Amino acid sequence: MQSLQTLMRQLERTPGWQIAAPLRQLLALWPRLVGAAVAQHSTPNRIQRGVLYVSVSSAAWAQTLTFERLRILAKIHEQIPAMVSDVQEIRFSTARWHQNAQRSRSLTPSQQAQHPSWIQPVPRLSQPLPTTAETAFRAWSHHMRTQLATQSSCPKCKRPCPTQELERWTVCSICMTHYWQTNLREGL
Repeated sequence: MQSLQTLMRQLERTPGWQIAAPLRQLLALWPRLVGAAVAQHSTPNRIQRGVLYVSVSSAAWAQTLTFERLRILAKIHEQIPAMVSDVQEIRFSTARWHQNAQRSRSLTPSQQAQHPSWIQPVPRLSQPLPTTAETAFRAWSHHMRTQLATQSSCPKCKRPCPTQELERWTVCSICMTHYWQTNLREGL
C-alpha cells in the first residue's frame, strides 16, 4: 500500500497537474501578494495565454484592482520569479465569483482601519433625528465639516483626504488614479 504522500507526488507529476501548478502556487500566495482584505474579495481563476484571470466580488473591486494590476503583477514576479513567463497581464471580472467557495465577508474593524481610504467615524451625538430636509442638510453639513477638518490635505491638489491614502501613495486616491490613467495612456 502506497502512502498518501507518494500518491500525491505521482499525481503532481501528471500533465494536467503540471499545467495547474503555477495557479496553485498563486492561490497559496494570493493573500500575501494582495493583502488579506483584498484576498477576501478576489480569487485567481486561471492562467491562459499569459493572462491571469481573477474573479472579484463586485464591479467596484474589479475597477480598483484594475488600477492596481501593474503593482500586483510586479509583486507576483518578485515573489514567484518563474511566473514572469507565465503571467504578463491580469484581468479582473465578477464572472465566476459565485462559483468560488470563498464569499465576500464584511471586514472586521481592524481590517477596515487598514484600508487606505478609511476615515475614522465621528462619534454620534445623542440628538433627535431631523424633522425637515433643511435640518437634515445642516446636520449632514456639520458632520462633513467636522470630518474634513480632521483629514490631511493632498500635497498635489490640496483636497482633504484620509491619512492612509497619503501614507500609501503620497497623494490622494483621485490624484493617484489620474496618475495611473495618464501613465497607462502614455504606455500604450
